[in-house]
Amino acid sequence: MLDRDINICEVEKNLLKQNKSTGEDDTISELYIVYWDILRDDFFSLLQGIFNDTGTILRNSQHKGVLTLLHKEGENCIKMEDIKLSPIEAVFKNHLKDNLGAHEKCLQTLKKQLHARLKKLEQEAQSAREELKTQGLFQTDLDQEKGKIDNNFTNHKAELEKEFESCSQLIAQAYDKHLTEHIPKLSVLPVKITINVLPKDLKISDVVFAPTDRTKPRVIGAVEGAMSANKDKLVKWPEDVQFILFGPFAKCNQHETEKIVQEVLQNGVTYPDVTVLDSQSMPVLHQSMSPGSEIVIFGEVKFESDLPKKCFAGLYKKEEDQIVDYFICQSCNFKWICRSCMEVCHKGHVIQPYIMNFHPSWACCYCPKNKKCIIRE
Repeated sequence: MLDRDINICEVEKNLLKQNKSTGEDDTISELYIVYWDILRDDFFSLLQGIFNDTGTILRNSQHKGVLTLLHKEGENCIKMEDIKLSPIEAVFKNHLKDNLGAHEKCLQTLKKQLHARLKKLEQEAQSAREELKTQGLFQTDLDQEKGKIDNNFTNHKAELEKEFESCSQLIAQAYDKHLTEHIPKLSVLPVKITINVLPKDLKISDVVFAPTDRTKPRVIGAVEGAMSANKDKLVKWPEDVQFILFGPFAKCNQHETEKIVQEVLQNGVTYPDVTVLDSQSMPVLHQSMSPGSEIVIFGEVKFESDLPKKCFAGLYKKEEDQIVDYFICQSCNFKWICRSCMEVCHKGHVIQPYIMNFHPSWACCYCPKNKKCIIRE
């Protein structure tokens, strides 16, 4: 807790007592709302460590800090106008109130989306159960089919709840990271997403999008970085590539994703939480992109591995430190065969590794020399 001596029930009782005595109905001062929200919602538990670390400021006996809401035991809550805030405390209070409100709104939006999806899922399951009753099944078969529907509902519900927990954790991680430097508004927090190169069935996770990052440059940079790490260069990025944003609860398997993308792009069908992005848009600022979202790339993106295989004898560059794997073909009875020739020219042969990660000093591949090469330029 922010202060172990604070009694939460007493806070609630005093607030209700004050409202009744002042005739303010349900109106509570902004400061009380901020404080009560911190105590009420587990989402803000990550802030407690921050406040404890700065406790010498907030709980110093010489200052009535912004979180000092109670007099001694038995007295009513301090009214807002009775608290004398220093300029620093006033700034802190304003920023804290705005940011906690923004993050609470973000979390509540995710909760509403989750509840809406769960309600729809339950309605679909109930409709399926009612449909079974009209099919004239024996009781044993009816019970079996109902069991399948119930299991399917339970599994889908668990997946949605797991996705919500994941999204909440991503929000908390992002907030925790940046609170050490400042207390930012939600709109300036980077978010962590996944990039899905749809035609390649390739997903790049944990891609951080800053608020000012534009879709195309950031996505290309992330794809290039990931593929370079796998020693597979990006060689073609067509101008007509499309970017489709799937929110956390709109994500699905690759087959369903491809179907939705085609319907959206070709037929203009709209889906909840699925948005076609402009290549120069800023998804965090313009579309309020949530953590856990997925940007789908749709287009003929090509990597080096997609190109026709080439013999190393035609790729050798003296000025570069190149690394080559060489193999032995027992069927053809010679060695020093580069990987491309091994995969194409000697496909189906009896192959064994010869020397891996070799640094050749010349255009070495014996496949052309033995007149077996069919990919030499």
